Amino acid sequence: MRNLLLLFCFTFLSVGIASAQTLSEYEAMKADKEATVADLQSQIDATAGEIADLQRQIDLLSGWRTGYSGLLGFDLSNADNWIGNPNPNSTSKSLNIGLTGYANNDKEKTLWHNKAIVTKAWQDVDFVEIEGQEDKLFDQGTVDILNISSLAGYKFTPKLAATALGELNTSLGNFLKPGTADIGVGVTWLPIENLTVVIHPLNYHIAWPADGFGDVASSGSLGAKVRADYTRDLLISGRKIAWGSTLTGFLPYSDKKTTFTDELDPTITREAGLTEWSWLNTFSFEIWKGIGVGLGFGFRKADFESIDLQRYTNLGLTYAL
Repeated sequence: MRNLLLLFCFTFLSVGIASAQTLSEYEAMKADKEATVADLQSQIDATAGEIADLQRQIDLLSGWRTGYSGLLGFDLSNADNWIGNPNPNSTSKSLNIGLTGYANNDKEKTLWHNKAIVTKAWQDVDFVEIEGQEDKLFDQGTVDILNISSLAGYKFTPKLAATALGELNTSLGNFLKPGTADIGVGVTWLPIENLTVVIHPLNYHIAWPADGFGDVASSGSLGAKVRADYTRDLLISGRKIAWGSTLTGFLPYSDKKTTFTDELDPTITREAGLTEWSWLNTFSFEIWKGIGVGLGFGFRKADFESIDLQRYTNLGLTYAL
């Protein structure tokens, strides 16, 4: 009996030691495989970066570089006698659309950069308790942006050029109410790849007022125009992360203030000049074959449109090429 018990204990310890050894071996093998995968992934990322660099060189030699990205966000919710909801019987819908496209031609001595930014958003909330409510989704716009620019010039050096710029900044639904237009000449600096900085000291700027500015007509002024466009694509674990940013503004040499009476409240008078700036951004993270998640946001300050800082945010699915 004693011998049998000793044999059982020896067998149990042997199996335990063997299992521990096997477990350690499996863990070591797993760690080796993970290290191999990480090394292969880094090689893939490096090769993808080299391919992207080669494509950029091909694009530069061929002249034209084009690209676009789009954002789409949609939300639909419905509450039917859901008492915990502040509005127990209600339906809401929202739709966000954002499009950014560019067509750039860069050669040894000339450049021609074209860019368009379009953002539209709608939202509608219907309450069952309100009779006769017939608003539809596209009756309630929340964001509306249209920015088109064209820059052409002659290069003195690879990083400096004499240029002319035309830019229109307004909305689709309320075209030129408000809106601005610029045309001017100056220099453009190309400090690094994908960054274009425009400095035009001779620029004519026209501003159309927003609703609520009474009978104030469009105003024009000479001044300095500044614009910067930047795009950046990164590869992280084989996924593409893209960022596009546009900063544009105007500073008049003689910022004569216009006094107007608020149409909604005649007791309020305001003054507005022509100084203005906008900063528009788009981010996208690729999930599968160009499809991903994106964020668009922007800020704008223009007293001729509003005395407050303007801002917007869009979130949704994206597609980039």
